[in-house]
Amino acid sequence: MSSSVLNVEQLSITYEGRKGSHPAVSGVSLHIGEGEALGLVGESGSGKSSVALALLRYLPKNARIAASALEFQGREIRDLSAEQLRQLRGDHIAAVYQHPGAALNPSMTIGRQITETIMRHRPVRHDEASGRAAELLRRVRVSNPDRVLELYPHELSGGMQQRANIAIAIALDPALLVLDEPTTALDASVQSEIISILHDLRKDHKTSVLLISHDINMIRRSCDRVAVMQAGTVVESGVAGDVFDNPSHAYTKALIASIPALNYTKWDGRLAETDGPGLPAQPSVQNDGVGARKERQIAIACKGISHSFGSQAVLHDINLDIGQGETFGLIGESGSGKSTLARIITGLQTPDAGSVELFGSTVAPRVEKRNLVERRDVQMVFQSPDRTLNPRQRIGRILGRPLRRLAGLRRGEVKQRVSDLLASVRLASTTVDQKSRSLSGGQRQRAAIARAFAGVPKVVVLDEPTSALDVSVQATVLNLLNDLQRDKDTTYLFISHDLRVVRYMADRIGVLYRGRLVETGSSDEIFRGPNHPYTKLILAASSDKDGPKISAHVEIAADDLPNRGCSFADRCPLALPDCRMAEPPVRQVGAGHLIACWRHGQVFDERVTNIVKKQ
Repeated sequence: MSSSVLNVEQLSITYEGRKGSHPAVSGVSLHIGEGEALGLVGESGSGKSSVALALLRYLPKNARIAASALEFQGREIRDLSAEQLRQLRGDHIAAVYQHPGAALNPSMTIGRQITETIMRHRPVRHDEASGRAAELLRRVRVSNPDRVLELYPHELSGGMQQRANIAIAIALDPALLVLDEPTTALDASVQSEIISILHDLRKDHKTSVLLISHDINMIRRSCDRVAVMQAGTVVESGVAGDVFDNPSHAYTKALIASIPALNYTKWDGRLAETDGPGLPAQPSVQNDGVGARKERQIAIACKGISHSFGSQAVLHDINLDIGQGETFGLIGESGSGKSTLARIITGLQTPDAGSVELFGSTVAPRVEKRNLVERRDVQMVFQSPDRTLNPRQRIGRILGRPLRRLAGLRRGEVKQRVSDLLASVRLASTTVDQKSRSLSGGQRQRAAIARAFAGVPKVVVLDEPTSALDVSVQATVLNLLNDLQRDKDTTYLFISHDLRVVRYMADRIGVLYRGRLVETGSSDEIFRGPNHPYTKLILAASSDKDGPKISAHVEIAADDLPNRGCSFADRCPLALPDCRMAEPPVRQVGAGHLIACWRHGQVFDERVTNIVKKQ
């Protein structure tokens, strides 16, 4: 066995508050060897992050900690002075957090932030630190580091910001890297890149990794061993493959059963749900009639939608039809234009060109100009319910307002309808008197869904509705959405970076890359192929196979290169010079299956598959 880098024995953490003490962690024991990766998995509130904060001595003042041992490389962390602790955090232990934008200083360039870290801990000149910074960016697979060093955080995508954070974290070659939900909001191809970066660090620099996540598939692909936490205790631990393939604890089994397999769809049945407070577990039964495959009236049509922010074009001539009662999944990288398209459909953003039609009638670009029926018929559920539910208002009032404004109910009718709404999203009747801060993340999102359905809309746009939720809560929300769709024949535009979720929910799928729809088709056709090379890339990044998956290099300098043709040519493994000369035509490769590529076809598809496998 490799030498121990981290040794935690019987760690317990309690938070003191006005209403007494709250135990968060109880009797947790962990060890990590040199170059080893340990995954810590569990739902929100299970104590994962508290364990990480204890290791870094970042716990708040009201925290009380007890442990038989809390050792890093044989040294007791609790005995270190402030100066020794500063040296430990800088030289030997580094951390990467969930939100990359919040961890970077918005007023400093990426280069300055990396060089400052190096010069604070190493006696080097500025030019040496700058050279080291460029090399660090190359290590995290940034193809044009010199340019990125001059950029500010807001000029980078979320995935590139996280690469910069990892570069800062590994600047001093730490022995232990602690990552707390590092890929939660990132798309599949960027997640795959981050996993590959961690693999390289372990192989080349013997870096040990503590990876905290509720994403079981990421833990499976990244870690040697795993510890499963529930309610502050480790309920199961062992080799990652053994734990996930043959779980022994009921909680671990329930978590794994909550995850949709890559080829599991709503036609195959409901997702398994774990019991929760006030929430009965739902049976896994056939979803008869959900989004039934039939000829549908067109509910939403986008006609030639284009939009730019300043000189940066984000949507290019989007043409899209979604049928009534259908779930249309929209996938693509961060910055591809998914959320912008969603805001244009709901009237929150005015397009530069094109129009939106609702059941055959063109609607006003801005929601303020739409009539009452049009506003009622199109609603939206956002990624973060924390930012969309008024924290000062009780849930009953939040739900009551759209019932009065959109559904036209009288005050006396609202109370019963609010109760019906809460029941429809499986929230307790007492929720009506609660404020959002007293609800869990999953309960908040269900309240947000109830608000969206208050006016009985015909179209609901769901922008990453489950990306920040635990897998068991995610299963509850997805089952709920399918139930509501079956009952109301509601149309969904479902945006997500999680291809397993999209595969489970969607009848048809559109693939968006740099503002262009590069492929559309039924869910079966998209996952069966043939595919656009970009679709191939993200499908490979989300496959069930273990081990790191290496996607195409992100070409940061792509915008500097002359390209009047295919938007993916800068990353495509099969691109020819002609691909950069003109935009590819949209060609039909099957009934309703469209691909925008110069080089589609059987031979082409086989070559793409072979290249992805070689990577």
